Amino acid sequence: MLRQGKKRVQFSSYHNDDEYDGYFTYRPLSNLPTPPPSLSSSATQSPKNPLEDGNRLKPRYLGPATHLVNLIPAAASLATPSVPLVQAVLTRANLPLETTALAVCILDALDSKFALNWRLSCPLSALPSSKRHTLPSSGYPGSHLHIDSVHPELIILAALVLAAKFLDDRHSHARHYVSAWGGDLWSCEQLNITEWCIMENLGYRILPLCEEDLLSDAMVDMQLAARERSSGYGYVSPAYESCNEEGGSTCGMSDGRAVIGLGLSITPTETP
Repeated sequence: MLRQGKKRVQFSSYHNDDEYDGYFTYRPLSNLPTPPPSLSSSATQSPKNPLEDGNRLKPRYLGPATHLVNLIPAAASLATPSVPLVQAVLTRANLPLETTALAVCILDALDSKFALNWRLSCPLSALPSSKRHTLPSSGYPGSHLHIDSVHPELIILAALVLAAKFLDDRHSHARHYVSAWGGDLWSCEQLNITEWCIMENLGYRILPLCEEDLLSDAMVDMQLAARERSSGYGYVSPAYESCNEEGGSTCGMSDGRAVIGLGLSITPTETP
């Protein structure tokens, strides 16, 4: 005897086990029409692809991106960092090589305490807070948020921002870095907290990392990472080929480099 609302199970020689089990889990659909999804629910349930921003990745940033990814503390996140995502950040930022090298030194100087501090301090959601009378979306309920849902490449973005601010007094708002460099994958609060965690771990001292020997070693490591990565993909990357030209003027340290930004502050958020 069949219960009302259940489909009749029909056996056939070509049905596999999955199809067979599917009949027993089938439930009839409602007769009511399906409402169209709202803008908020669509944005929440369909996360933005960080690489779908229309920008073409520059091959010269493949080596630096690979090396920066390898410097993310392993205990910071269970999520696997993405080299193409970091390459996209570097492509959008278009920073001088010595700024990227300083970011490498910053990440390399972090000790084991940073990972735990960052995991406990970093805000979990990059989505804007809901309005007062708006029902919460069912896509990512707050109880299911976890620090491992935050892209760990945020740590690299924060290191790049700190390096850029330290070598250049022309600071921008956090919104600029999050949008123009990070592709809106993170919030201003997440960037600020990550910067603070890095600075606290370094004892609020970046100047010792600006030694020319350290920066030169970082540049060499990025070049080696570019060669290893490109050989693995079967093509020759043009990353930093100009380093051997013109006496290294393109990728080397400038003669009169001034270390500025000693009064470094956390990136301010924009005020309405």
